[in-house]
Amino acid sequence: MINSLSLPGYQLVDSDEQNEDIHFRLEAPTPVACEGCGVQGEFVRFGKRDVPYRDLPIHGKRVTLWVVRRRYTCRACKTTFRPQLPEMVDGFRMTLRLHEYVEKESFNHPYTFVAAQTGLDEKTVRDIFNARAEFLGRWHRFETPRILGIDELYLNKRYRCILTNIEERTLLDLLATRRQDVVTNYLMKLKDRQKVEIVSMDMWNPYRAAVKAVLPQARIVVDKFHVVRMANDALERVRKGLRKELKPSQSRTLKGDRKILLKRAHEVSDRERLIMETWTGAFPQLLAAYEHKERFYGIWDATTRLRQKPPWTSG
Repeated sequence: MINSLSLPGYQLVDSDEQNEDIHFRLEAPTPVACEGCGVQGEFVRFGKRDVPYRDLPIHGKRVTLWVVRRRYTCRACKTTFRPQLPEMVDGFRMTLRLHEYVEKESFNHPYTFVAAQTGLDEKTVRDIFNARAEFLGRWHRFETPRILGIDELYLNKRYRCILTNIEERTLLDLLATRRQDVVTNYLMKLKDRQKVEIVSMDMWNPYRAAVKAVLPQARIVVDKFHVVRMANDALERVRKGLRKELKPSQSRTLKGDRKILLKRAHEVSDRERLIMETWTGAFPQLLAAYEHKERFYGIWDATTRLRQKPPWTSG
């Protein structure tokens, strides 16, 4: 069993398997020399206690290693010491491999998920993540992007500005707010900010004002997502306004209309197209709004500036 744990030097004393946990009691390796003076063979045992260390789960069960940690007294230098444990991280009371696993997984999953998976406290997972993030931050070399992305994220009941390197598809920073002065101050501190050629953003005016003030050489581009979303919003206003004026019997005719209308023309099934054709006489303004939405989307599909007809029309 001790070989399956892959902890050379430790001796398995006992084990106990429960519903969700497995406990192992291990004898720690005997030190070779005094950790104070380095003299060999001049120390004696001086007390012991069982100390719990978490380890990687086995077959979905959380693992706790109860390590018998002994104290020793050195006859040569008269000091008492407790030997360092190989393969253990004393600061977090876990094995080195578990610590490395948590470092990796905490970047990919919520703290609560990693904590439940490993049997650790959520705060412990957070502390490991923060320590690793701080270490990586010291070694991170920031390079001003050629194409800068500015957007926002609604987090903890507040809009926050998020900045990205679009070409590298990497996150640059997350600001506490999206206020113009905060964004302007951040852009002012960019190293070699004259290297920014393009800034992609939504239509939030404070972003535009900040970029024009600090990055006058950069070309401002409104990203496609925010532009085409306006077409969907306009169609939705027409749909809701029409429904308000309909009787219940008429509204039933439009069952599932929102789902169909938000689809692109090439995504509409034959059955859904037949449903849309039944709206032609009764709800011409609805179909007109849909056609306008598709023409607007068609800007990104067209290879020339010539106006294209919607793909469902004939002639």
